[in-house]
Amino acid sequence: MLARRVIAAGATTALALIGPAAVTEAAEPDPDLGRFYQQRIGWEPCKPTEGQTGELLDSVRDMECGTLSVPIDYADPGKGAIALAVSRFKTQASGKDRKGSVVFNFGGPGESGVDGLAAFRDEAAQIAKHYDLVSFDPRGVARSSPVHCGGEDKTKQLKGEGPSPPDTGAAAVDEAKRIATECHDKTGPLLDHVGTINASRDMDVLRQALGDHKLNYLGISYGTRLGAVYASQFPNKTGRMVLDAVDTLQASAKQDVLAQTKGLQQALDAFFVACAQQNCELGTSPQEVRASFDQAVAKLADGRTVTAADSEQFSGADLQSAVRTALYSQASWPVLSSGIAALLQESDPSVLISLNGAMDETAAGNSDEALLAVNCADDPERPADPVKEFDTVRAQLAAESPYFGPNAAGRAVACAGWPAGTDYIRRINHPGAPKILVVGGKGDPATPYVWAEDTAKRLGSGVLLTYEGEGHGAYTASQCVRTKADAFFATGALPREGTSCPAEVPAE
Repeated sequence: MLARRVIAAGATTALALIGPAAVTEAAEPDPDLGRFYQQRIGWEPCKPTEGQTGELLDSVRDMECGTLSVPIDYADPGKGAIALAVSRFKTQASGKDRKGSVVFNFGGPGESGVDGLAAFRDEAAQIAKHYDLVSFDPRGVARSSPVHCGGEDKTKQLKGEGPSPPDTGAAAVDEAKRIATECHDKTGPLLDHVGTINASRDMDVLRQALGDHKLNYLGISYGTRLGAVYASQFPNKTGRMVLDAVDTLQASAKQDVLAQTKGLQQALDAFFVACAQQNCELGTSPQEVRASFDQAVAKLADGRTVTAADSEQFSGADLQSAVRTALYSQASWPVLSSGIAALLQESDPSVLISLNGAMDETAAGNSDEALLAVNCADDPERPADPVKEFDTVRAQLAAESPYFGPNAAGRAVACAGWPAGTDYIRRINHPGAPKILVVGGKGDPATPYVWAEDTAKRLGSGVLLTYEGEGHGAYTASQCVRTKADAFFATGALPREGTSCPAEVPAE
């Protein structure tokens, strides 16, 4: 999935890891992978980084960090190993109350689990009553042998999230091929082994290192793809698993960008309605709010910018990034309306800049590069004529959303120049895993509800829980969803198939 998730309003910044963790050995029968499965992680206090304050700083001080060794190539472990960065909050539970660990992945692909866990501590407070909270930077991400492709700006431009996205199919395909070459040149042999199939195998090594017989897991957004792959590869090792804001297992790059563009437009329309209902600064009817929004877009059209207090230039691409970020969480909608109003009335982009700052702080340093590498590794399809594909998709995207669509067509051909990826994920079909809680949101702008329905069916053991509200990710948006997920982790009790949770409007 190409959308990125905002973890929480109080976004995190990077953590500094201590040196390599000590490893002790235990018996493991596999002769080839035994040295990896025999590990135990040497946990030490995480080191805070400059700029961390308040609750986030307190969380980092309570968190432990370590490393986990995994093979570059599981088919040939002799090719070498890399170290994955891992982190945890240790539960205070003991005896029968302690149930092991829950491993988290917060999305992307390309997001740092180490950073994400620090920001997610409060949301997972009920889970922490029985489990250690654990996460990791997947291979190729942040501190875990990061993928490099010549810079984040290039991949952002190709996705349509920079100031000068490619405007022809030929330009998009040429740029995609240049980026692919740089990824291979700058990353080396690991690039052939960064996809979800290998990240899932890493999670099984992590499960063993944690001392758990089965993997208990909460995956959000892309993390649901990772969880579904684990349940398929290791059905007998799958414990209590919750998949929230469910990524597609089936869609092509073209289908993916079309679905997400449609979802973003629907979320923007919902914002217009909600803003008017709350008598926001932009108008008292959806039409008035939309007109104000269009004025803000026009103010920054044709390369025009406004200047922030620190002399930073704020562009139309920056506005679209802030809008996209805010639409991921309904709690951010009042901030978005205030920011647009300040931009119109005072030419002040500071509020909108703060939205983009929150997104930047949750992103690993190479998140867009890792996202590209993992998505291409996971996608077996390549258009026969990518230039034609770009032109066709661009017209379809513009019809779905004149605002979000036209610049996003590069995502449909972003894997031009990459070898075809695995078809394993497309073939997941009733792998025999135990019951899995699958959570889909009706108003999710990034992962459409139909993807949750489809994944629940393909897993065969998926129990679908529906959230009727807005936003990307229901566990943090809905107390109802969170209560049911927490109960599943605590007792194994699942809601009945077809259960829905009503929309919840965030308190201002």
